Amino acid sequence: MVKLMKKNTDDGAKIYTPLTLKLYDWWVLGVSNRLAWGCPTKEHLLPHFLEHLGNNHLDIGVGTGFYLTHVPESSLISLMDLNEASLNAASTRAGKSKIKHKISHDVFDPYPAALHGQFDSISMFYLLHCLPGNISTKSCVIRNAAQALTGDGIVHNRFGQKLMRIYNQKGIFSNTRDSEEGLTHILSEHFENVKTKVQGTVVMFSASGKK
Repeated sequence: MVKLMKKNTDDGAKIYTPLTLKLYDWWVLGVSNRLAWGCPTKEHLLPHFLEHLGNNHLDIGVGTGFYLTHVPESSLISLMDLNEASLNAASTRAGKSKIKHKISHDVFDPYPAALHGQFDSISMFYLLHCLPGNISTKSCVIRNAAQALTGDGIVHNRFGQKLMRIYNQKGIFSNTRDSEEGLTHILSEHFENVKTKVQGTVVMFSASGKK
């Protein structure tokens, strides 16, 4: 495992302990996505993930690795997260033969040069709304990810908005001032082609043609 963590931005990541990860699929992917956010996983998020999946893929903010269980056997997957419990759980669930790298890294920091231009696709499900700061301060997260894409690579995610006040109070989420317009703006700073779609209280996006 490559360790590149430098900054204390793990308030949203530290909630994912081995215990909470056991409940993650039921609560987050099942109950919350369907009933709280109005964006059921299997009907909307999984198809979105698979539509934009490349052969050499980087998954950032990996959760339990649920989405990775659906990728083709030939896929090469790299994992990036602050939380080692999540990295280990996702790696085991996806199948270690598919995992190229496990990287513990702060997404606010530039990626090492060895990762630049390496990936056909990058997913950021469950990431941006957990990061501290407003949407403008998260622009560098998009910029850093763009540097890791190949010339025709694509970055995509599920971006939650208007989420539970208690999540923000506890520091799990940090998105009270985030918006679809702000998200589109920071994506457009780094990509030529940006698409967003609102489903329930979730904005799904894809972006390609890095600038």
